[in-house]
Amino acid sequence: MLFATVGQWKVFLAMMVAGLLAGGVYDLLAALRHLLRAGPLISLAADLAFGLLSALLLGGMLTFACYGEARFFPFLGAGAGMLLYALGPHRLFCTLCRQIVRKIRQALRHIAKFRLIKVIFR
Repeated sequence: MLFATVGQWKVFLAMMVAGLLAGGVYDLLAALRHLLRAGPLISLAADLAFGLLSALLLGGMLTFACYGEARFFPFLGAGAGMLLYALGPHRLFCTLCRQIVRKIRQALRHIAKFRLIKVIFR
């Protein structure tokens, strides 16, 4: 039984990385949805894109790590990676996105005060 379990840590680690990346994809799409002030159709499109991208990412990593052999522990590793992302980089990413959006809005408000812009977009 030793030979069957000796490489499982590599598969678990690879799937944790895939879970972290899936969490990053979710946050990028959530930031895009927030930036665009998305309605139900754009939210649906973002959710479908997340489902497709995460399925491709997790399936690709599963194929790369253990040749597509679906067992419980790779999915447990992906869940652990997503949980690790939610506890760590998620908050940092959200704070960073808020600051970037705030700076973009300030710049656009500043540009909107120019007389030429007021004439063009009357």
